[in-house]
Amino acid sequence: MDFPRRADPDLTRYAYLRLRRLKEAAQDARILEALARELDVPADTNHQLEAIERRIEELRAAPDSFWRGVDAPEVLAASMLKSRRHATEAVDEVFRPVSRLQDLSKPLSEWLHVAGLTPQAGGVPRTGRANLIGARGGGMIASPRVVGIEAINDSAELESTLGEKSIDNTHASYVACTPAVAASFLWFNATRARHWDPDALRRGLEPSGRGLLIVEGDAVAQVIRAKERKPDKALLQQLAVDLQAARKS
Repeated sequence: MDFPRRADPDLTRYAYLRLRRLKEAAQDARILEALARELDVPADTNHQLEAIERRIEELRAAPDSFWRGVDAPEVLAASMLKSRRHATEAVDEVFRPVSRLQDLSKPLSEWLHVAGLTPQAGGVPRTGRANLIGARGGGMIASPRVVGIEAINDSAELESTLGEKSIDNTHASYVACTPAVAASFLWFNATRARHWDPDALRRGLEPSGRGLLIVEGDAVAQVIRAKERKPDKALLQQLAVDLQAARKS
C-alpha cells in the first residue's frame, strides 16, 4: 500500500482511523483474511496484502465505481470496518468501539480537565444537545469558558445530530465518538449517496460550528476544531448559575 511518507501517522486519518493504526492493521493476518473475503480477493497467504492492493486499485479505477477517485488508504480503512463480520474481534481492536455511551465519559472528562475546565454532566438549559460540559469561572488570569460535548455511540444518532443547526450558548461545542462510529457514519452516508465521501461528517458539522473529538480507549484527539464563539454575556451568567445548581443537585 502506498501510504503518504511524510504524513504524521497520528494526525493523518483515513475513515477516521489513525494512519499508524491502519499500517499496523494492514500487517494483521486476521484482518487481511477478512479483507480478502470482503473484497472477493482470491486466497493467497503469501501475497495477500499485494492482492488486496490490486483489488483496491481496480475498484478505484472502475467507471461509476463506489470508490472512484477515493484515496487507496481510505478504501483500505473503510473496507476494514466493513470486514468486521468476518473478524469481529480483530477489527474492533483497531476501530475501538465501546459497548456503552458511559464508556466515553471518563476520557472526555479527562480531556476537559487537561484543558483547565471542570467537567460535569450536561442536560443543562442553554447548552443544546451536550451531555457533558466543561466550565471554568473568571478570575485574575483566566476568563470564563464553557465547552459542550455531545458524546455519541451510534452512527444513526450521529446522522440525527447533524440536522441540528442551532448554536448553543457555549464558547465551543463538540461531537465526540469512537473511530468505529465515525467510520460507520461514512458508510451510512456513502450507501445512500452510492459513493464514498470522506468529508461527509466534516461538512455536516460545519453549519453549526461544532468540532469533532475521536475517542480511542483513554485517548482523545481533536480531529476537527470547533469554531470559537462569544456567548451572550447575560445568558452566560445565567448558564453559570444553572451549572452551579446542577453541581449541587
